[in-house]
Amino acid sequence: MDIILPKSIKEAVKKCPLIIGIGPSAWPRIISGYFFPKFKILCFNDCQDNELIRSAGIEVFSQKEVDPSLELSPVTPGNIISTDIAKKYLEGIGEPFVFLVYKSMGKLEKVCEENGWKFMGSTMEVKDKYENKKIFKSIVKELGLNAIPGDNMPIGSLTEEVINKYQRDFGQKKLVLQIAEATWGGGSGTFFIEDKKDVARFHTRVEEIRDILESKKKKMETVNIAPFIEGLSCSIPCCATKYGTFTGSLQTQIVDIDEVGAKLLSRSGVFVGHDWTFGKFAEDIQKQATYIGRKFGDYIYSKGYKGIFGLDLIVDNKGKVWSVECNPRETDAFPLICMLQMEKGLTPMQVFHNLEHLGVNYEIDFEKVDESYKADYSASQILIYNKSSEYVIDRVALQAGVYRLKGDDLEFVRPGFAIWDLKDENEFLVTEDISKIPGTIYDPHERMLRLVKKGGVLETESKLKREAAKAVEVIYKKLRLVPIEIGLADKRGLRVLFVKKLVDAKKSPDLEKADIVNVVKNTGSGFYRPVSISWRKNINLDMQILEQIPSKRARKQIRSDMGKIRNLGIEIKIFDEIADGDFDKWQNLYRKIIESKERGEVMIDKKWLGEKKKKGKKIGAILAVKDGEIIGGDLFFEVNGRLGVGYGVAERIGGLAGGLTLLLDYFFLEYAKNHGYQEVSFGQDTNLYGYDLSTGLISYKFKLGFHPVPANKTYWVSTYFQNISKFAGGASFFTGDGNELKLIEIKDNNSRVKI
Repeated sequence: MDIILPKSIKEAVKKCPLIIGIGPSAWPRIISGYFFPKFKILCFNDCQDNELIRSAGIEVFSQKEVDPSLELSPVTPGNIISTDIAKKYLEGIGEPFVFLVYKSMGKLEKVCEENGWKFMGSTMEVKDKYENKKIFKSIVKELGLNAIPGDNMPIGSLTEEVINKYQRDFGQKKLVLQIAEATWGGGSGTFFIEDKKDVARFHTRVEEIRDILESKKKKMETVNIAPFIEGLSCSIPCCATKYGTFTGSLQTQIVDIDEVGAKLLSRSGVFVGHDWTFGKFAEDIQKQATYIGRKFGDYIYSKGYKGIFGLDLIVDNKGKVWSVECNPRETDAFPLICMLQMEKGLTPMQVFHNLEHLGVNYEIDFEKVDESYKADYSASQILIYNKSSEYVIDRVALQAGVYRLKGDDLEFVRPGFAIWDLKDENEFLVTEDISKIPGTIYDPHERMLRLVKKGGVLETESKLKREAAKAVEVIYKKLRLVPIEIGLADKRGLRVLFVKKLVDAKKSPDLEKADIVNVVKNTGSGFYRPVSISWRKNINLDMQILEQIPSKRARKQIRSDMGKIRNLGIEIKIFDEIADGDFDKWQNLYRKIIESKERGEVMIDKKWLGEKKKKGKKIGAILAVKDGEIIGGDLFFEVNGRLGVGYGVAERIGGLAGGLTLLLDYFFLEYAKNHGYQEVSFGQDTNLYGYDLSTGLISYKFKLGFHPVPANKTYWVSTYFQNISKFAGGASFFTGDGNELKLIEIKDNNSRVKI
């Protein structure tokens, strides 16, 4: 993408020092690389986008590329430039430089001051007050702009009675609450409230936020209360300069969309993206938004703020534009807005942002440039979130680039990272921090990736178009997300600490309480293993099952016990589909036996069979019956063309050499062979033996010829044993890489890996 800059701007950028963009990944910082001769990006993550951006001629230095084991928590600009790798890189540059960040933070300012570094952007002292919703509203009123009615009050004063009062005063049920001190984006400090239970949910959410911010010395003290205004959620991009405040086209914000995981009970107005084609605005509405942006921008410029910011607005059903809040930073809109401006041959706002902060002189025709920013754009972007209230991990890494819908699939077409890589409105761009390998962990409702397309994505303000919804649906499926545990869990007396990073374990106050620590990644030092394993066996349809059991002793026991059960009055019954009554009897036996074990856990109840039937599953059974009573049985069903035992249980029967369980499992194998199955599965275990699961279970499954593989929906962890004494005879588990697993046994503390 080549843009011809006006002569004055072209001369100005030549005078600029080296600019180094800072961020978790390179993508949000790329615009400056097209205009400033001296520009590099220093990022943390090693992702696919970085390679594509380098191919555009922009230098990207990735710390994780240098050291894949490097960890940061959290991945903020201040932490990114504090690592030894970053410092070594910066020391080797050999010329003055200035950092470009999306917004200033305390750690960034401290590190820059300590090292004599400079950054572009307004300081926290300058910008933070404009993020405060209480201060913003007072400025809006002072400037004579359209301020939404309402008040600010201490959070503790907000009660059901107060809500009832404001509902009467405003003449409507639906109100909006904004935590005034919530200085982060995405709608995480906004709540819609209509009845009593919403008040309790609001206070629960406030406590959750306070817990999160406890270590950051931030306080949530007051809340804005206002009527809910029926209308369209919008925003306007702005850039405050010495010539005045540039304003762009009014853009529709996408919020609270269920298809991308952004419809939450805990908060409202969750930001999802933009659609520049939806709700084309009349000239008068654009003029109102422009006036608000200019008036507010000129005011904050006079107070020391420079450069890019965004204003959230509401366009009500009568065409009146209301000011909602200010985002004094490079918002999520700006990378794409600047790309759209570049496609029109314009100098993007990012250039003026940089020049203002660098203090480099430049000349422009302000009104001409500002008017050019009101162009019509045909594009949209969606931020896709983790839909779950649990932590999840992806088991497939998507390929960064351009996709096209083909039937019910999303087909990769070519690499790409920018809007101009799309050829038409039928293509989708998957971009921003796309990992090279699977294993990315997403917090509950955390943002996952960015989806960009030409043309619109909204059918209505709260619903995606069919094609966009299908693309999002396919992306979720392709990622193969599974839930994971994070935090300290009590596993029947075994305390297991699950963390995302090794550095998180070292900082955790629960470390000393933990018997085991599981880091949900390959740290290179712990025992890397799947959390759950399945047991599989290949069956030769041309051989007798008995001959396919490797253990000579087991074969002998089976032959012997086949004759004995007749004398004991035991009958083996085989059912292609178990009847409800037989299942109830089996479940009674299962519960009795499992509950008698010291660390037994009943996994299925009476409803289990009915739930399986509703999903179209047919559950078969091998049952051992004596005197009309079920004394043992295996339940089996088919998954992915493989027949598997889901649950099995049996009473101890005196006089049998191998036991009733061995006979039931033999009959299951015979049944599978007779029905043409070439592979069977034999249950799924937590991959940790010696505590609640006996190490003898491993020997038993080996002697029948089963081998372990990672379970279909498992994830991998690096395990550290803190207290091996919890395992009376030592711990056993399978470790490895991929499907090649090997058995590890740990007998004492000397053989454990320590944190």
